[in-house]
Amino acid sequence: MLSGIKVYKVKDFIRKTQTGNIDLNRSKQIVRELADAAGSRTDHNILVDLRETTVSAAASIEDIMKVAFEFGSYVSPFKNKIANIVPDDPERLIIANRFKACMDIQGFEYEIFTDYESAIEWLSQTEDLEE
Repeated sequence: MLSGIKVYKVKDFIRKTQTGNIDLNRSKQIVRELADAAGSRTDHNILVDLRETTVSAAASIEDIMKVAFEFGSYVSPFKNKIANIVPDDPERLIIANRFKACMDIQGFEYEIFTDYESAIEWLSQTEDLEE
């Protein structure tokens, strides 16, 4: 019996890993880099790993909206799922959820995660195996 086993069909994805402090200008640069990569790989999902980053506590909703708007200005390359892994920190999750709201309003298929496995599961198709 194969109860409880899942097979993940991982669709190709673009992975962008960042470390250090993330500010408004660096965030916009990351979006442009992702847009370039996504434009040439239109069938790929995107995984952005920001677990090893810091964000200024002064990050305003205006800054968050500017970064989301930057995604919006490159909407055509971003047709597939975008998973963002952030540190499991209450302050970072508040910022991430504000950003998600801005992305949702623009129609992006965007989710926030605090661990790699959950992000991969969301980016992948799952199939339950039965006997």
